[in-house]
Amino acid sequence: MPSIDDDALLGIRQSSTYRAAIWFARVANLVILPVVAWGAASAVPSVPTLPDSVFLAAWAVGCSTLLPAVVLFYRSGVPFERRVGAWVTDRRTNNTVLRDIFWLRH
Repeated sequence: MPSIDDDALLGIRQSSTYRAAIWFARVANLVILPVVAWGAASAVPSVPTLPDSVFLAAWAVGCSTLLPAVVLFYRSGVPFERRVGAWVTDRRTNNTVLRDIFWLRH
């Protein structure tokens, strides 16, 4: 897949669709990552397990915000390419999106 140029990437990042996708992805991470961390920590015998209803609700909310984020990223112009088992963008665009989601700047 050809790399996207700087002006096109800047245009994508300034669109309202891209900003909405970033916030949907942040909400999904805010819900899913603590559940994953608690699930990993619950392997230790002294940590209580998460109730099933909380676990399932968190996954439902996380997935219901992650799916619109992917659709909005696609609609904003972020290049996706279907590969075996994964959606892949070029490396620089992928790093830019991740920096925007996690508030990381240069």
